[in-house]
Amino acid sequence: MKNPFVKQDNTGLIALAVVAVVATGALAYLYLTESGGEVRKSIKHKLKDEAKDLASGVISKKTGVKKRNVKKAADLVVK
Repeated sequence: MKNPFVKQDNTGLIALAVVAVVATGALAYLYLTESGGEVRKSIKHKLKDEAKDLASGVISKKTGVKKRNVKKAADLVVK
């Protein structure tokens, strides 16, 4: 028989609830406000730049072509 007076550790559940509340608030801000739309656009732009930089670095290492030339070609392809 289980001891009913032994406390259970619920810190993981509480931490998950706090993270979920913060994430929900951030998403609500990004999608429900005008300034959130601007933030989404800037995040999207930064992610594209980082992805192009990472891809051009990998392609440059594998092919020996200069990174800036690969990045210029990637800019033309993405547009």
